[in-house]
Amino acid sequence: MVKKKLMFSILIIVASVLGTMAFATQSQAAEKTIRWKGQSCFGVASPLGKHSIVLWKKYVEEMSGGRMEITLHDSGEIVPPTKIYDAIKTGLLDFGMNTPAWQKGKYPGGDLFYTLPGGILQFNDLILWLYGGGGKELEQEMYGDEIIVFPLGLTPPEEIWSKKPIKTLADIKGLKIRAAGLSMDMWEKLGASVILLTGGEVLPSLQRGLIDATEFLDPSYDYTMGLHEVCKYRFGPPIHMSNNIFQLFIQPKTWKALPDDLKAIVEKAAMAATFQGYADFWIDSIEYNKKIEEYGTITTKLSKEDQAKARKIAFEILDEKSEKDPFFKKVWESQKAFIAKYKTYSDLTTFD
Repeated sequence: MVKKKLMFSILIIVASVLGTMAFATQSQAAEKTIRWKGQSCFGVASPLGKHSIVLWKKYVEEMSGGRMEITLHDSGEIVPPTKIYDAIKTGLLDFGMNTPAWQKGKYPGGDLFYTLPGGILQFNDLILWLYGGGGKELEQEMYGDEIIVFPLGLTPPEEIWSKKPIKTLADIKGLKIRAAGLSMDMWEKLGASVILLTGGEVLPSLQRGLIDATEFLDPSYDYTMGLHEVCKYRFGPPIHMSNNIFQLFIQPKTWKALPDDLKAIVEKAAMAATFQGYADFWIDSIEYNKKIEEYGTITTKLSKEDQAKARKIAFEILDEKSEKDPFFKKVWESQKAFIAKYKTYSDLTTFD
């Protein structure tokens, strides 16, 4: 009888211990840190990196209270920048920063998800369309189930550098200019020869006379590159493109495994990083624009008439491309419809 009572007591103790261990295991599992590995397509120390994906990493880790740990690799550390899309799609990376320009062969409509030539979608138009007019939903529709995408990283308006004075659109004819994306069509229609170069090739090409002009980024980036030292002139507004906005890519299985509250943090951290980064980027632009002026760079601005001509050409380019790709047309029609709805009240509230 005593043995039975003893055995019964032992079983209760064992059951209690096992129950406590199971509870502890469940609690540890619930508190387990989620670790993601990814890569930037731009140098993390560069303005394009620090004002975008570096901020996003910081916000995710802070907002998640340490439940997420983000390992961010620099550009090229794991895969070449142009291969980030493939690395995430195959599961080599959990996330990455990308530009839609690098998938334009497969997704021509990607060109429409950063600002367009001719000032068609500038900062305010672009942001309102992306976040309120169905733009980011169309961006996800473009990639389908292959990848999860959120807007991430926004740059200030660009400038155009030249070794020759540019006062009118007619002065662009005959220029050899470095360009990329939809702007290549714009420059060609204006009579320029377009050359596609990586960032590291731009300055040497200007020095050797292989190109006469270039667009690259904002004053802070352009000054740091040394464009003011080889180009005596710059002009605006940026008829080729206003702002750049990039993308946060996430591996679909990685995304699905994330709890809903952390999904919200990842997405909203991308928005927060985009807008805070944009403000920080602009502060740098203001500072470096002053340095460019003090250096003696001659700055000109195209007339309203020339700006209107560039805008007309841009509409022609986009309509022509719409005839070649159904999804490009779908996105462009969405943008045109949004501009038409937006313009009436925008014009009323904008000072001439």
